[in-house]
Amino acid sequence: MRTELTSAVPAGGEPLLVLAHLSDLHVCDAQSPARVELLDRWADPDSPILEQIGEVGTYRAQEIMTAQVVDAAVRAVNGVGRGPVSGAPIDFAIVTGDNTDNAQANELDWYLSLLEGGTVIPDSGDRTRWEGVADERCFDDRFWHPDSSRGDIPRDRWGLPSVPGLLDAVRAPFDTPGLAAPWLAVHGNHDRLLQGTVPVEFVGPSAATGSAKLIGLPSDLDHASVLRLLAGLENCDPGAARLLAQGRFRRVTPDAGRRVITRAEFVAAHIRPGARPPGHGFTWPTAYYRFDHGAVTVLVLDTVNEHGGWQGSLDGTQCQWLADQLAEADAERRYVVLASHHPLDTLTNPMVAAGSSGRILRDDLRAVLDGHPSLVLWLNGHTHRSTVTPRGSWWEVTTPSLIDWPQQTRLVEVLRDRGTLAIAATMLDHAGDPDPGESPAAPTQLAGLSRLLAANDWQTRELLGTSHSRAGSTADRNVLLTLPDPW
Repeated sequence: MRTELTSAVPAGGEPLLVLAHLSDLHVCDAQSPARVELLDRWADPDSPILEQIGEVGTYRAQEIMTAQVVDAAVRAVNGVGRGPVSGAPIDFAIVTGDNTDNAQANELDWYLSLLEGGTVIPDSGDRTRWEGVADERCFDDRFWHPDSSRGDIPRDRWGLPSVPGLLDAVRAPFDTPGLAAPWLAVHGNHDRLLQGTVPVEFVGPSAATGSAKLIGLPSDLDHASVLRLLAGLENCDPGAARLLAQGRFRRVTPDAGRRVITRAEFVAAHIRPGARPPGHGFTWPTAYYRFDHGAVTVLVLDTVNEHGGWQGSLDGTQCQWLADQLAEADAERRYVVLASHHPLDTLTNPMVAAGSSGRILRDDLRAVLDGHPSLVLWLNGHTHRSTVTPRGSWWEVTTPSLIDWPQQTRLVEVLRDRGTLAIAATMLDHAGDPDPGESPAAPTQLAGLSRLLAANDWQTRELLGTSHSRAGSTADRNVLLTLPDPW
């Protein structure tokens, strides 16, 4: 029970909304040449610049099984079907961005199939073999090689398993049921930018569709130069791209299906026959919209800065739209749920093109939100952490990712009872097998293996337990959040 906003305790109440909240699916083409897995080693426990760099997030051993994990999350939501507090059926789901990992057209197709239902073929490039950092070619012992008889650090030092045949199993087609409930989509930075950070123009389109994959930095870089390179990539400095071009490359099979998409293409892909609701909320060409359900209005924001950078912000036009929508909801005495990819405190990205208007950042947006009694809840993701934050007169609920531990979603219920609102937020494990066995091949077994690998990520495994930073504390997980009913 979280009572920071009111001491009143509801006795039950009328369910106004029941939804499933999924975030940061990161459906990943792990064989794409546009990925820069080698940068992630600078966040390993033995990195000499670990304290200066923190997290990087360009490589995870379990990233080869993201499609199977999303399938398992969909099956878990379908299996529950109702809010555990109210008992009311799930009205709809919402997926708050980073639905793809590298803004590629093939990843977009996989993600839509996983949520709408159909056959998924999570493979690209050469369809007869795996081509990526987990294979035997250009062997690098910093990466996990589940099929190899040669030693690598993840297995020899950190105890990850050998799983012969895994690289074939993860590429196999499988059928997925899709979400039984209607679902709304949200645009995230990984849905627009390479590795969620740089526009494709920064490196050129062939970085994703071509045959050259970066496997090593220039040999003369010292630690200070690596730090400058990483900062340059985050800030989209052209000099960083030129430096990467001087590194070592390997050849992989090119694939036009890896084409990097635009925001308009991301939106348009959702506007298809049979989508529930139409367009999964989107109306072309903007990626922000309003969706009404009974007395509740969901306002979906597009916090992606297409000029680059992994943190978020808004443009002025969208911010004015938001202010108008909140004023209208106040006048109509509605309850507003905001949804976005980025949480409030990560709206710190000021990047603009030359001659463009400035971006709306955290403090300016907070000023827009203050004073609107209709706002009761903001749902988001991005940080890959489970957090719940009181914001004066409303709650902010951040749901973790499906690629990192704990690989969970949430069920969110909004209830009204005699002058008090209650928001019940309940964590939901995906349907991956707790024990995937020694030779996992079925999608639920692969999803279970992915969760085990995520729990044993060598960069965060010392945090396992009740205080793991990504899983959150007990106050961030299964919670009942109370606040005064504004009406």
